[in-house]
Amino acid sequence: MSLADDWGKHGVTVNCLAPGWFRTDQNKVLYENKEWFEYLGDRIPIKRPGQPQDLDAAVVFLAAESSRYVTGQTLLVDGGISTGATRALVSSGPDKPAKST
Repeated sequence: MSLADDWGKHGVTVNCLAPGWFRTDQNKVLYENKEWFEYLGDRIPIKRPGQPQDLDAAVVFLAAESSRYVTGQTLLVDGGISTGATRALVSSGPDKPAKST
């Protein structure tokens, strides 16, 4: 069972907003690494990490009456990074371990 199943009979929709790479206090050390930041930007199809306002329309949509038939879904707001692969750390080379500077 899912929350969408549990709450649907009460007219409540349950969805998930899944943001991609957004700078936060938790990951700010990664954004301070220029090499990693360039690596990340190169892998996001729109070529930049998310900004808080990039979530606005998705939140409004999920809260609006126009999404009343949308439930049990995960809405990715990730600039398209989910279309390919990425890693969180920058590799030092093909035979060297990743570093987290």
